Amino acid sequence: MIALTIVTARILKSLACLLPAALAVGQQSVPAGIDPESLIKQVSTNEKQLEIARKNYIFHRRDEEQDADESGKIKKTSVSEYEVFFVGPWQIERLLAKNGKPLTDFEKKKEDESVAKQEKKARERVQREESGEEPEKDAFTPAKFLAADRFYNLRRDTLNGHEVYAFDFEPRPDFKPHNLTEKVLQSLGGTLWIDEQAKQPVRLEAHLSDGMKLLGGVVGSVKKGANIVFEEQKVNDEVWMPSYGEVHLDYRLFFHRNVQNIVLRYSDYRKFKVDSKITGFEEVKPSEPPK
Repeated sequence: MIALTIVTARILKSLACLLPAALAVGQQSVPAGIDPESLIKQVSTNEKQLEIARKNYIFHRRDEEQDADESGKIKKTSVSEYEVFFVGPWQIERLLAKNGKPLTDFEKKKEDESVAKQEKKARERVQREESGEEPEKDAFTPAKFLAADRFYNLRRDTLNGHEVYAFDFEPRPDFKPHNLTEKVLQSLGGTLWIDEQAKQPVRLEAHLSDGMKLLGGVVGSVKKGANIVFEEQKVNDEVWMPSYGEVHLDYRLFFHRNVQNIVLRYSDYRKFKVDSKITGFEEVKPSEPPK
């Protein structure tokens, strides 16, 4: 996945954990008995508990990437297999195989180094957060999202047989971005579904409602319509884990245009230290959004 894809996808993926605080702005549609302040407190508490539960798990992720031409014809397909675990809210990933071929000893060593770097950076971020330091300049925060987008149409819905809250969001036209994260947020619109009982995000659909340029378009740009879908599912009846994802991008990097479709499939959830019966699945199929 190229750097531009990573940056855009990671920012959008972050919304699945941090967007629930935005429910506070939909006061006219909040169901009786729920007030914004208590809801934000519940979501914040749930996320901390979720991080504690997730740190004990490791799982498998299969990335299928298709590169297409401007007409949509597939030029190349590649499949990468990863072992993934969490440090705080950040996913640490280790590449296991590429296009069905296991890594060489040299590649395994490089992956060991990569995992060590990912862990170190994630633990430093956790330490900064716990010490009350300001987040990094390009870090995604709820405050930035609330400033960049407006939220509306909060309602009750049903998804996968569960009662959920859903609400829509779209860019604020008067927002002025100062970094890449805010540029993405400035162009962002979509819908989020949240499990009503668990107060946990279960599905996110987001898209870029406007094109996005990097350094005025000199370095590259992402076309309007780029979109992403992410879902989470409860595992072992104790922890919410990522279960499915899609990323679709039409972008230009310097003089090369790329159309990329990526599908992320998660499976084989298991604990690091404790033997347990895993109620996961070999392959997670995306849910049908409410009509």
